[in-house]
Amino acid sequence: FYRPWAAWAPNWPPATGQERRELLEVELRRAIQAYQREAAEKASALVLEHTLRELGYQVEPIAETLFVEGGVVHFRRAGWGDYQVRLRLDAAGKSVNFNVVRAVDAGDNERSVLDHVAEDRWCAEFPALLRALGERGLRLEVTRRLEAGELPVQLVERSRLPRFAESEANRPQRAPLARKLR
Repeated sequence: FYRPWAAWAPNWPPATGQERRELLEVELRRAIQAYQREAAEKASALVLEHTLRELGYQVEPIAETLFVEGGVVHFRRAGWGDYQVRLRLDAAGKSVNFNVVRAVDAGDNERSVLDHVAEDRWCAEFPALLRALGERGLRLEVTRRLEAGELPVQLVERSRLPRFAESEANRPQRAPLARKLR
């Protein structure tokens, strides 16, 4: 009889129960590894987001954006005006890049003397973030660090950046995570 699938899958279905069992085991291992990787990524994103918030930063939601191809997250402190820190993750290369960006209107490419101040401020705060993440088990190894002013602050069209409340008073307050002691 004619088997049209034989041309593209000459070994399917497997001839023996043993071959079939081995193929299923391989697929099961792949599925488990993918699940574990996804769970680890979600946990890391949660730790990062909570740590940034605990340090006083306003953060866009991380869990759904960080570990996708070219994952990018922005955060800042209230009062930073047009400046934010962009965190870009290269999951394949296992690297993280932090850089200061400034929101500008479409077509604006004028530099500001405040760019250097914003970079100095971030460079001063970065070690505290590294320490806090390390204490929570998310260790980052700095392989390259540029001083403020070595590269110009990246100008990003305002519509392509998240909007944050300008003051802490406008930020939704969350109750601390606690439970009553008995």
